Amino acid sequence: MSADDVRIGDPAQLRKAGTGATEVAGETNTAGKHPVDETKDASNVFRPGNWDGGLSGALTDLAEVWSSQTAALVGKCRSLGAQCTGTADNYTSVETQNKAAIANAAKGSDSASPFG
Repeated sequence: MSADDVRIGDPAQLRKAGTGATEVAGETNTAGKHPVDETKDASNVFRPGNWDGGLSGALTDLAEVWSSQTAALVGKCRSLGAQCTGTADNYTSVETQNKAAIANAAKGSDSASPFG
């Protein structure tokens, strides 16, 4: 199925998926901070003067990479959540407008038919 073939059958399910993606973003953000804090603490323990070698720098680099990748994942989840929710809202809005236009045409109102 291509992107042109995508159909929305239930905007409530799309909205639910968007909310879920946003929740996953929050949980990932929270969970991702724990290893960073612990790694930074370990880096301080192994800094020069307490320990010979490059372990402190390696741990600091690891914490930076972890933080960067966690932030990217959180951003993608938030974006996906916003896109799903926005699409569901747009779908609902258009369907409401369509129903109103059809109801007006069926009543024989003076407004022009949206169908020509």
